Amino acid sequence: MIMMDSTTTLARRQASPDAGTSERKRRRKVLSCYDCRRRKLQCDRQMPACGRCSKAGNAANCLYIDDSTDAPRSDGEGKGPFDAHISRPIQQPPAPLGDALSRLEYQERRIKQLEAALAQNGHTQSLDPIQRWRSSKLPLTPESVTGVVAEQQISGNSVTDRETMLLRGKSFKTQFHGTTHPGALIAHIPDLNVFTKETFERFPALARIRQDMHGLEDKTDSASTRPQLYTDDELKALVPSRSEVDSLLQLYFANYGSIYHIIHLPSFWQEYTDFWADTKGARAHFAALLLLMIAAAQCLTSGQPWLYAAGSSMAREKAVTFIQAVDEWLRMQSQKRVTATDFQIRFLLLLARQASARKYKRTWTDAGNLLRFCMCAGLHRNPDLIRKPTSALDKELRRRVWQAVVELELQAAFDRGMVSAPWTLQADCPPPINMHDRDVDQDSEQLPTSIPAEEFTNSSYLSKASESTLLRHGLNTTLNNIRQTLSFNDVKRFSEEIETHLQAIPEWQLEGSEAPRALLVLNLRQYFLVLHDRQIRQAESSTERSFSRMMLIDNATRIIDTHRKLINKGCYALELTCNDQLRAALSICHVATTVDIRADSAIGQIVEHHADRVMEEAIQMLTDKVIRFGREQRQLWIALAAHGYWKSRKDPAKRADFMQEAVEKITRPYYKIMACQQEESSTLNTSSIRPSDQLPAQPSGEPGLGNGALAYLPPAPQATMLQDPDLSGQQPPLLDLDEIEAWTFENWAFDPAELQQAFAQNYPSIG
Repeated sequence: MIMMDSTTTLARRQASPDAGTSERKRRRKVLSCYDCRRRKLQCDRQMPACGRCSKAGNAANCLYIDDSTDAPRSDGEGKGPFDAHISRPIQQPPAPLGDALSRLEYQERRIKQLEAALAQNGHTQSLDPIQRWRSSKLPLTPESVTGVVAEQQISGNSVTDRETMLLRGKSFKTQFHGTTHPGALIAHIPDLNVFTKETFERFPALARIRQDMHGLEDKTDSASTRPQLYTDDELKALVPSRSEVDSLLQLYFANYGSIYHIIHLPSFWQEYTDFWADTKGARAHFAALLLLMIAAAQCLTSGQPWLYAAGSSMAREKAVTFIQAVDEWLRMQSQKRVTATDFQIRFLLLLARQASARKYKRTWTDAGNLLRFCMCAGLHRNPDLIRKPTSALDKELRRRVWQAVVELELQAAFDRGMVSAPWTLQADCPPPINMHDRDVDQDSEQLPTSIPAEEFTNSSYLSKASESTLLRHGLNTTLNNIRQTLSFNDVKRFSEEIETHLQAIPEWQLEGSEAPRALLVLNLRQYFLVLHDRQIRQAESSTERSFSRMMLIDNATRIIDTHRKLINKGCYALELTCNDQLRAALSICHVATTVDIRADSAIGQIVEHHADRVMEEAIQMLTDKVIRFGREQRQLWIALAAHGYWKSRKDPAKRADFMQEAVEKITRPYYKIMACQQEESSTLNTSSIRPSDQLPAQPSGEPGLGNGALAYLPPAPQATMLQDPDLSGQQPPLLDLDEIEAWTFENWAFDPAELQQAFAQNYPSIG
């Protein structure tokens, strides 16, 4: 009988779906608190804290953990060590499944990496740096790559996908941009630097432009060189006439008002009416708010000739004047009695700087400081935790300001190639609700019911963007982590999550909903480009490579089309503040210059159909940005060089013609700027300039040039490029764009000598 029972038990085990695994023991339900169980003491099971923990003064840490290891799981997997149920509820917003899964997978990979490194630690300490790097299991870092570059070149080994970043300069005068920075793509477009070097050597007119622009800067007193402290009365006196403010406010609300909706419109318009009724008695904080709103809208104007003060448009000069005045005034204000307006001013100060290309290199730093300022005030926490009486409207404004700051800081980190601030570990602030401002005021005891997402309101963008914030934050952290690796399955899963969020964006049809919806799309699609630009270089099969190529082509095209539709409707807000036009142009150039069209005819035809149009559209948008700002020529030059290089790959016989075409397109905006200088700009009083004082708009032709201005254009570039009598017989001077700080704000390398050195690691054959 004993033998029969054993046989029966064995047969049952073999028939079980879990055959081959150790038999799981049944465990008794845990009733003791965690501390008593750990110390193996008797527990009286009192709630919410047992007697022992209460007597020991440890009642706050008394937890009852139900170790339900035997409980079945829907996904068929066992629980991890932190999956037990804690009886004391912890209030926190539920994290998206993808975000939690990504963190667990990352932690698992990181643990394996650290275990491998620890196991080899004793062995590697006795090795030299080269051998130590070879035996290391951690992903490569810039430091480890630098130490083995010479060894790689000798042995013929190459790093398939080392960290892509830009660290330039010397000593402490350096600039760093990480993986997600648009300029990081330049390192992966083969021979682009050779094309650029030849262009600089062949066309010395580029160097002459630098000299002319420096001469204008030295003779011009720009707004940025006139800092001064402003009193409350002086700040209010800086506000232009009501007719001008009305038109600029209308422009602001049409472009940015329905995106970063951080104000309560009924309250704002009531105070706006009171401001003009009694300007002297009005709040200086409200004047600062007005100045920043109209500063953000200055470069959005159209239908007027663009005049310049050296390398800055007059519209931008007025914006800089307002921004600098509010900035200096704000430094003198106390932070003891802050209101919602204080946070709104600080946010709009950062937005106005972006919309007018003011101190652009500091955007990520300033955004981080603003985020910390908000966290110090507790805006990252649920406003319902505030004990003192707080109106429902103030609580909602806290949610709006926090979400807007998070969006701006996350995008600034992504554009800079930096990891976003780790606010997710402490934040539980709910997203703003989708509602109309007219449905709530300061006397409201509670907020109205949230409107369905399909119905558009001014709060719709902030409310909808919050749904993908954690995903984008996690992606940005992963992509800019120098020790993080991504497999094809990781990239595919992330792509599916992004696509899910894209499909969930409502099809709003109301007027004013175009820009918010476009930005929701662009915020997600830009991650497609970085993910698949990275994946295309580390793909292990042609199928994976083809998938990433198709994703790059499709999303680069969609990004440019999204911008074009918005511009065609007269909305330039995203053209001025987004950097994804250049990212899309470089991504599709990367695909176009690395795919073998003859070997892969299907993808080759798609590239032929889309690449030229995408790069041309991006160049047009970047050219318009240069005209509006009077600066940011560097991004335009990179796009022009990439486009010319791609066309020269298709038709090598016309390589010189494509170089000349790129130079003509980059010099044309310079000549317009130099020809359309504002007279007596050194005594400019930007606050006194009215739209009626400007010249009438030209009905057609080149934007920003009247018929009379054409006479002041320097000789055409092509007439002086090939032969320069002043430079005959000597090496033509090369244009070092890093020296032109007055009209550039991205430290991207295009000095040929530095380019050759920078790219020698990726392409040793170039040297």
